[in-house]
Amino acid sequence: MTRLVALTERTEAQRWSEVRDEEALWGDLRPELCEAVRTILEATMEDELAAEVMASRYERTHVRLDVRNGGYHRTLVTELGAISDLRIPRRRLVPYHPSFLARAARRTAVVDDVLRQAFLRGLSTRETAQLAQTLTGVALSPAAVSRLARRLDAQVAAFHRRPIAFPARYLLLDGLWVSVRGNGRAAKRVILAAYAIDEHGRRELLDYVQATSESAAAWRRLVGSLVGRGLDPEAIELVTADGAGGIAAAVGEAFPRAALQRCWTHRLRNLLDALPRAERKPCLRGLRRIYRAPTRRAAVAAYWAWARAWRKRHPVLVRRLEEDLDELLAVFALPPAVRPSLRSTNLIERSFRELRRRLRPIGALPDRRSADRILYGQVLRLNDLLAGRPLAAFPQES
Repeated sequence: MTRLVALTERTEAQRWSEVRDEEALWGDLRPELCEAVRTILEATMEDELAAEVMASRYERTHVRLDVRNGGYHRTLVTELGAISDLRIPRRRLVPYHPSFLARAARRTAVVDDVLRQAFLRGLSTRETAQLAQTLTGVALSPAAVSRLARRLDAQVAAFHRRPIAFPARYLLLDGLWVSVRGNGRAAKRVILAAYAIDEHGRRELLDYVQATSESAAAWRRLVGSLVGRGLDPEAIELVTADGAGGIAAAVGEAFPRAALQRCWTHRLRNLLDALPRAERKPCLRGLRRIYRAPTRRAAVAAYWAWARAWRKRHPVLVRRLEEDLDELLAVFALPPAVRPSLRSTNLIERSFRELRRRLRPIGALPDRRSADRILYGQVLRLNDLLAGRPLAAFPQES
């Protein structure tokens, strides 16, 4: 007979060999926990049904409202695993629905909420199905994940209707082109987005809309919705955007007191793409002296120096830059420390970069609603990150 070694006589290895890690412990307890949950749920349903029919099982009373009608079995997926053959009782005259389960539910609300949050955080349909397998031990088809995702539509609609309480001082407006399927084929649509910054450098992506083009009407729809939901147009000092004419018209109507700052990144990209490769670096050096100048007067002087050097070789490019020079230098009315953040739409472009990474494995989005759900999830994630990261160059609250 094996002698039981006293605890004080055991080696460290012997002691640790009997300690269960968390995974092994829960693996051992999971079947018993699921069985306990089954007992609790079935007892709860019996109590609910007795209260509804005003009679316990086999009880005869003159106040009875209905009679039992057997029951049926269902597999219910919980955060502890699958409970198979869960018995759900029936009543004869009026259908009985358990209060803790949605009608025809195959999973608890907790499991569904975890899977929806995973989908919003950027997991693909296939990855979300794999997460369900890992968490519950039950396979979930991509179609089931898609049905879960469709329940997000009410949240998405509420996001687009919510009041705008963010005290925006500056706006960045830009668009991202994506492929969305419709009528059997993929078509390009643009996501128009508004990114706000307050006087202390706090940031929030306020809203976005899908459109077929960056027209003035599409931008009016976005900025008009923001103003209608509480964005103060009188508080906006500067709006930074690319060179699209539709933005300029919409900004002029919605924010009459705001200056329009043309995005230097877009303008440089367009200028350099039109030049031979050998001329791009020297041209860029001259352009950098303009937007990095310490004052507006110095920026204008740097522009004329650049124009004299390049007008003879590329007169059209020089003329186009001169036509937009006032809007390219609008940011010089602000304090020097905040100018680098507002002279381009780079901040919102970084957000688009993460969205492109999320969309790349998906390819063309299935439809407009699916696109809106995915965008909504990414916007929530982005705003969570931005909430704790104000821009350091802005004056912070004491």
